[in-house]
Amino acid sequence: MRRSILAFVAVTLSLSAATAQADDHKLIVTADSDARAVLRSVPAEAATERFEMQLPDAAPVSYVGLTDGPVGGIVFQGGQLVGTLSRPQAEMFYACRGYATAQQRHWAQEGARWGESLLRMAQPATTVELAFSGMSTSRSLRAVLDNPALGQVQALVEMGTNPLKVVRALSKAAREQKRRDADENTARELGKLVPGDSEKRLVEVSPPEDLAFTGQGLVLAYPKHSVDFVVNGGRIEIMQQPSFLQLARTRPAVFYVPDVVWANCTPELWSGAAAAIASTGAAE
Repeated sequence: MRRSILAFVAVTLSLSAATAQADDHKLIVTADSDARAVLRSVPAEAATERFEMQLPDAAPVSYVGLTDGPVGGIVFQGGQLVGTLSRPQAEMFYACRGYATAQQRHWAQEGARWGESLLRMAQPATTVELAFSGMSTSRSLRAVLDNPALGQVQALVEMGTNPLKVVRALSKAAREQKRRDADENTARELGKLVPGDSEKRLVEVSPPEDLAFTGQGLVLAYPKHSVDFVVNGGRIEIMQQPSFLQLARTRPAVFYVPDVVWANCTPELWSGAAAAIASTGAAE
């Protein structure tokens, strides 16, 4: 499954100066950078989340949260760089939306308000230079991935010299390889979707593995690929990775930040909570 998710998380891109300049450890984002290319260029261990959102009466918003360095997140609108969040701000933006989702009120239910607040809080920037350490954290995209080879390796180790176990293990390995290939193909097709695409097209790629109602629409979740698609009126409004629906049900502690006034976790007040964290240094 890890290879499947990585096909979606870290698509290999040929980036030109018109999009983003990157090497193994650095990424330079400019006013000419393409938002989707940047989101897919941040290494899985260096990203906490990424999403693309269609606002009702404005250009789409894109965002990538970061684990490395002083920049906590990068905000785009209409595919172009808008600005950045500080690390405390990004922590609270993540934690508060996770809190809302864990309270059985998926943050996408108020997605437009969250997106608008993100634009308000972004510090304007024309160039952002990122340096990646290669280290992962408990919130990184890499941390939510499973190792697809683990079961296969374990089976091969345990089969010993018993011929029957050899046959069974090799047969299991072949089935798992076929499943991984299918998962990778699904991940590639999911990765081609954009906000505004039809719900029908999404379901044709793959039926949802989990589902939640937002009051105005649906969250079609794909835990195998750790991605949520928020659908309203038959169209995709938000694409998010990792799946907050999945994390809220299986790992809610990932959203925890100490000394937070959780009542402030609303689209209008989350930034105030971030300021409080910054003043105490608790988010470092």
